[in-house]
Amino acid sequence: MGAGPTIGVLSPFLGGPYFGGIIAALSRSVRQDGGRTIAVQTLDAGSESADVPGPPDFRHPAAWQHVDGFVVIIDAVPSDYLQAIREAGKPVVVIAHEYQDFTCPVVASDNVSGVREAVEHLLQHGHTKIGFIGYLGAHDIIVRQAAYHQTLISNGIEPDPGLCFAIDDNSESGGEQAAQLILDAGLPFTAVVAATDANAIGLLRELTTAGVSVPDQLAVVGFDDMEEATYSIPSLSSVKQPFATLGTTGYSLLTALLRGEPVADGLHYVHTSFIVRESCGCARTAQADLDALPPATREVLSKRLAGVLDPSGCLQADTALEETVDIIATVLESTAQGRPMLLPTRFHHALRSLYRRTTLRANMEEIGEIVRQFALGLTRDLDSRTAVEQPVQEIILKLAQARARGQFGDSTYYQSALSTQYVVSMDLLRSHEKDPRTLEWLSRTRVLAGCLGLWTPGTAPGNDEPQLDLVGTFVRGQPASVAPPTTTAISEFPPKQMIDLAEESGEAMTFVIPVKSHTSDWGMLSIVGTIESTVPTGRETISQWSALLTVALDHEAVLHSLREQEDRLRRAALYDELTGLPNRALFIDRLRQSIRKTKRRSDYQFAVLFLDLDGFKVINDSLGHPAGDRLLVQVAERIKADLREVDTAARFGGDEFLVLLEDIGTAHVPMDVARRLHSSLKRPFRLQGQDVVASASIGIAMGSTRYNDAEEVLRDADIAMYTAKSREKGSHAIFDVEMHARAVSRLQIEAELRLALKRNELEVHYQPIVDLRTRATSGFEALLRWRHPARGLVPPGEFLHVAEESGLMLPIGRWVLEESCMQLGRWHATDPDKDLRMSVNVSNRQFWHGDLMDDLDDCLRAAGIRPEHLALEITEGVIMNNVDLARKMLEELHNRGVELHIDDFGTGYSSLEALHRLPIDALKIDRSFVARLGSDPRSGELVRTIVLMGGNLGLEVIAEGIETESHSDHLRRLGTTYGQGFWFARPTPGTTASRLIPGRLPKPD
Repeated sequence: MGAGPTIGVLSPFLGGPYFGGIIAALSRSVRQDGGRTIAVQTLDAGSESADVPGPPDFRHPAAWQHVDGFVVIIDAVPSDYLQAIREAGKPVVVIAHEYQDFTCPVVASDNVSGVREAVEHLLQHGHTKIGFIGYLGAHDIIVRQAAYHQTLISNGIEPDPGLCFAIDDNSESGGEQAAQLILDAGLPFTAVVAATDANAIGLLRELTTAGVSVPDQLAVVGFDDMEEATYSIPSLSSVKQPFATLGTTGYSLLTALLRGEPVADGLHYVHTSFIVRESCGCARTAQADLDALPPATREVLSKRLAGVLDPSGCLQADTALEETVDIIATVLESTAQGRPMLLPTRFHHALRSLYRRTTLRANMEEIGEIVRQFALGLTRDLDSRTAVEQPVQEIILKLAQARARGQFGDSTYYQSALSTQYVVSMDLLRSHEKDPRTLEWLSRTRVLAGCLGLWTPGTAPGNDEPQLDLVGTFVRGQPASVAPPTTTAISEFPPKQMIDLAEESGEAMTFVIPVKSHTSDWGMLSIVGTIESTVPTGRETISQWSALLTVALDHEAVLHSLREQEDRLRRAALYDELTGLPNRALFIDRLRQSIRKTKRRSDYQFAVLFLDLDGFKVINDSLGHPAGDRLLVQVAERIKADLREVDTAARFGGDEFLVLLEDIGTAHVPMDVARRLHSSLKRPFRLQGQDVVASASIGIAMGSTRYNDAEEVLRDADIAMYTAKSREKGSHAIFDVEMHARAVSRLQIEAELRLALKRNELEVHYQPIVDLRTRATSGFEALLRWRHPARGLVPPGEFLHVAEESGLMLPIGRWVLEESCMQLGRWHATDPDKDLRMSVNVSNRQFWHGDLMDDLDDCLRAAGIRPEHLALEITEGVIMNNVDLARKMLEELHNRGVELHIDDFGTGYSSLEALHRLPIDALKIDRSFVARLGSDPRSGELVRTIVLMGGNLGLEVIAEGIETESHSDHLRRLGTTYGQGFWFARPTPGTTASRLIPGRLPKPD
């Protein structure tokens, strides 16, 4: 473990000539001091350009717990991020950018002196119309443009704004853009300063393609002295910006701060120099001034070569550099003294070592000129100078060979890198085959180790200290795996293991790259490897890997989402979404299997139970659909709880459920199950803070070999259910053949009833309600009749239940109300003095699901009758479905002025307490009690009780079904005031009923 500091580097990119050169030099210096470097990329993975307005929105305190201080390259992070670093007690040094609202030491190339030297060089060539191109969104470029302006002014030239062209970025594409602008402007100048070498190279290429001769028609100079500057045609004259020195100086200032030494805030400049090549108009083969040669000493030679090979000073104690200088000096000194000697073999090895570790590849001409000047300075004797030219050429040849070998090695490396990148890309594209989180794909690369941290679910990346789950680790020589996630804070990422591996390697360093794109943010990837300073900026493999990993994780997430959606769709196709029970499709599939079993096994028998909740619609409408849904869920749970594992409970739809009982053994089993279900469902359900009682009517179809189709079984169970419901709600019935006949008859009645509505076959008949004491007609009850064209007058009992179940009762009930009101209006118009009342029955469906209030208002208005002349008859069962809601509706009706009568009283489940709370005007004694008067003492007592109760509650009592004089007399003696029945008159059409209005009704014959 080294004793040096751990330095954090925050940079938009982690490679390329500029960012990579700075980080590489800084890392070498840190390593020489026994320290460690952690470089964090602040742009998203796969970003190609740092030329964006403002810093990246990087907010994560990555590696803060490991790092002693930070070097920040350009505006890699927002200023408030730097402030947070400082508040955490860590010093900061920035390279090549001045923040407006954060002060600290800033290392910067001397842009001003470099540009001044370049512009003055162009002025020396005689140029006076000198232009400038650059991306003015970067701080350095703004400074360079200002230096260009100031140099022109200092030389008596007023800057012309028309000669400056702003472009979109610092890359070659920006130079291509500038070339087009310049061509469109008609070459407005004879020389131009490009803000970066990349701009200049793009400019040269486009101008040459357009036929412009450089430097004859236009001289061009750049800034950066990139390797490509040497090889461009013509070679590019450029301001040499020592990237490596920026890095080492930044590290030097930071270590001073860590030692507690005073370091001034503000700019700390690094020297720049203008390198003359061909694009400015100078000849490449200019002869050296023999009278102005530098001293030919080994010290000067070493210093000059080090200035080219190692401008950052990283190789001060490097034996390869010392050995190279010693060999060159020894050979040339010996030859100049008349003792020629050959270059030793070790010169080749020294050059190869230098090539791997220096910028030899970019400065061949300059190095060759330094060697030549050293040789010429050794002697003034012409013969000796001629003699030393041969070893100079040999040295230059060896340098060229070393560069060629190095370039071949580079080519081989790049081919290998491309192959690696292809293999890695294919591995990550096959993420559906191999989990990319294992980082196994790193085994195909040259990196030493890697670690993947994904944001811990539930901790947003935007938090101050989000957590990472370490889901994958790769260490060369060890198998890659996805370990159980270990959670760590982002400030402790990468893990210490990664940092230690980098230190142990001696050459590698630790990188951190966001696994992030503009659409998704997965976490962080840490890589232990070597820096890539020779690739173009934005083409670093580690950034590309992270981008591909991001896409792979996105793809995996999409696939996972699609699988979940597929599962949901598959489940939705077979299961009810609300209750989780099998749906109709799955139930029918299982029922078909049961039918097939009956064909194969004589001992096998099954049964289907068809359940329909009684009064569900009332609950759903009164308490709301959410309450209705909760009721269905609770019903489903109770049904399922009463079944065996082999049985199937399903939701058929709406408030209907199905049960398939497998291998029942005896016919008694379905009946027992039905009874258990009745018992279970009759227990109160808790909905919206109140107890709600529900029941179910159950139809049972016994499976047998006569069934070939599942739909036939369901049909018969459905018929049995309707039979049970029509007999008594909350009961059950087993299907028999007669039920099928009745069901067919019911369907026929429904179809004919629909036609009857269209053909006006329905009629309203009126039965008088009389005062039992005087036999005077006090009103009429409107009764529905159907005059069938073939069957004649159809009794109500044959079609009213069909109308109610089919929904036809809504339009029929509305028509009856309208017709009855109109008839009463006609009677009142004929005899205004008669205080007749009309009683109209309201069905369950009409009361709960129709527009009763609106229909009532419309009918009263259309007939011109007062509300107090109308009575609405409602059965106990309708009201007791939901007493509280019914009371509200009855109060609203009563407030309109109409009377409210409880029909068929005594047959339902109403309580005295409920009656007391309801706005009721009269009770109608059911005909079944009246029919047993005189023969059943209990009926007499019951009627007496009803009459007494009505009197105590202030209610009128009306008896129905009076068919004999004995009935009439008995009721009158019991205190019943009003009655109706065949004894007085049968229901009759309105025209006939008119004759029953005046006076006392005669006794029938």
